[in-house]
Amino acid sequence: MPYSTNINIASSSSLDSSGNGMLTSATTPAINPLKGGTYCFLASGAIPASGCTLTLQQKVGGNYVDVGDDAVLTGAGGCVFTTSQSDVRVVIAGNNASSNSIDIVIAPVQ
Repeated sequence: MPYSTNINIASSSSLDSSGNGMLTSATTPAINPLKGGTYCFLASGAIPASGCTLTLQQKVGGNYVDVGDDAVLTGAGGCVFTTSQSDVRVVIAGNNASSNSIDIVIAPVQ
């Protein structure tokens, strides 16, 4: 499916030793560019119950901004969002082990 991302971040070399950091189109695994429209942002797996957040951001002008409150996940779940931007990233904070098997999906809603 074009313009979609389906990744697992366990032991990603793009994140720090606790599994925190940012995933973009230039990291491994990569967040694929979007083509404007309506998408879902989903997360599942071993997301730590205390303090871990997965935040979806889009690049507007030269800065990344949060897509919205619903796109800040603190556990398994997701949201639907609409964007005209192509450059998005996922920020992982508060993770406690780089080996946590967390699945992230960003896919068009059809």
